[in-house]
Amino acid sequence: MPHPMDVVPPKDESEYLERMSKAIFSAGLNWRMIDNKWPDFRTAFAGFSPEAVARFPASKVRELMEDPKIVRNEKKIRATIDNAREVLAITKQHGSFKKYIQSFGKDEEKLQGDLRARFGHLGPSSARVFLWSVGYPLTPNKEEKAWMAGQKA
Repeated sequence: MPHPMDVVPPKDESEYLERMSKAIFSAGLNWRMIDNKWPDFRTAFAGFSPEAVARFPASKVRELMEDPKIVRNEKKIRATIDNAREVLAITKQHGSFKKYIQSFGKDEEKLQGDLRARFGHLGPSSARVFLWSVGYPLTPNKEEKAWMAGQKA
């Protein structure tokens, strides 16, 4: 797990949605497999443009469920579409997704809780992965401390 200071922050809402979606689709699966398929995910999800994904019709879910180049998990596909709508709502309310995250200051527990409440298929682990991926300075939990200690050995 890279240190948050080593992560290039997302430049726009599309990158926030993409990193969140990658955390969601990776949950319970092999990261390497997801990485290998990720270019096809970008194509399938319109470059993770929140505006485009939010407008996906029900027929698009069926189409994506038949696409062998991505992970065909209907709940995760539907969550990505719903999450695009929520990214747009947050952007409208706060001015940007970055400002939304910043509005929590250092209260990472409250931020993680709010993320899990607002976004579909974002559990405790995938919320942490998402926050790490956008450079949010999380306090490492017990498992992360052990992992980081193993990386230094």
